[in-house]
Amino acid sequence: MDHVMIGRLAEHDADLLPLVRMLTRVRKQEKIPAPQQRLALRARLIESFAETNLRVVETKIGWIGLAWSARGLVSLQLPRSTQAAAERILQREYPQGAWSARAPAEMLRELKEYAEGRRRAFELPLDWSSIKPFQRAVLKATSTIPFGETRSYGWVAHKIGKPRAFRAVGHALATNPIPIILPCHRVIGSDGGLHGYGGGLPMKAMLLKLEGAVLT
Repeated sequence: MDHVMIGRLAEHDADLLPLVRMLTRVRKQEKIPAPQQRLALRARLIESFAETNLRVVETKIGWIGLAWSARGLVSLQLPRSTQAAAERILQREYPQGAWSARAPAEMLRELKEYAEGRRRAFELPLDWSSIKPFQRAVLKATSTIPFGETRSYGWVAHKIGKPRAFRAVGHALATNPIPIILPCHRVIGSDGGLHGYGGGLPMKAMLLKLEGAVLT
């Protein structure tokens, strides 16, 4: 049975879709010269084993956990009241991560300045490699919300060209791996309410207050 016939059958049987996708990938791979295939595989292996560095830093708003790669910041854990709590959560998320005695100086400086109310925008490099396209679009749209201001979930949905996807927008924001820097806390309900936030509503309110946002 060739891939064309399987494709026709898949139109009537969703169970065959994984097989169709697999055959499509195989056919594409066959067109790539073997040396290039080996180079691509090697690059993927190196990327998959790239070291993730871990560190917690004390700021005026609490202990913040950081994970970063050679590309930039991978993850930021929202502030915790103690160093032990921040380390425990970070270790749970990145059990294979390498704890570092030092973090990039600009990373520490910018976070501390933000927590002290002296920084309105971040300039840190970010590692987007684990963030899927839809969530990336949502987070980049969120990053355009000015410091000290808020927007609704519907506004973000319109911004990315998917006006009916406000629920999916909410999920993308709830699973934001780099909060504060990608400011999902600036997105509130259309009624002016804070609604959900991964760090809890008091944390969301605190960050907005720090930025001087006016809430109704």
